[in-house]
Order: sequence, then structure tokens, then C-alpha cells
Amino acid sequence: MGIDIVEVSRFSLALARRGERLIKRVFSPEERATCGASPHRLAARFAAKEAFYKALGTGMRSFRWREVEVKNDRLGAPYLCFSNRLAAHLAATGIKTAHLSLSHSGGYAIAQVILEGE
Repeated sequence: MGIDIVEVSRFSLALARRGERLIKRVFSPEERATCGASPHRLAARFAAKEAFYKALGTGMRSFRWREVEVKNDRLGAPYLCFSNRLAAHLAATGIKTAHLSLSHSGGYAIAQVILEGE
């Protein structure tokens, strides 16, 4: 399990300082299109990626930000998608399912990821 919380105002400052370079490094084109310029939505997706890597237990040593993508199903519920390389790693380690929960409260975005194996 991994949990992360992002203070949206601090994330907004990081976006203002690093701008498009940060956005392109962390978020896929689809995530950028879905979120637009919304710091709340981007912060939640950032928290989801952080929570995922915490749940994985390896950190980001071997993977990149964009190898984890947050999408929404037809009802709007968020879920995680993985690059082929990361999906192969998950399969090799016995991880079958990744559960994601996002929340926005006040000036914070919170994400929880639970990885489920065999």
C-alpha cells in the first residue's frame, strides 16, 4: 500500500517555476489533455504516481513518471495504466491488480494505491 498527499498550492508553485518542462516529464499527453491547466487535478495525479511507487516498494529507481498513467473509466473513477515495461515488472513480481483512490480536500490532493498479488 502507498499513500501520498500533495499540497496543491506548493504544487502550483512548482508548476509556475518549472512549467511545461515539469508537466511533460511527469504527465502523459492524455493526462495533460484530461487535466488541462487544473493544478488540483494534476496534483492528484502526481500524488497517485507517488503513492504507486511507494506501494511498489522500489521507488522510481528503474522507472519514469510517465510509465504510470492515471485514467478515468466511463463513470469517472480513476485507475492506473502502466507502460509495457512496468506491466512486465508487475507481472514478474506477482502483482495482478492495482487499486487507486483519489481525494481532494481543502488545499490538498490525496492518493492511495493498493497493489494486490497472487
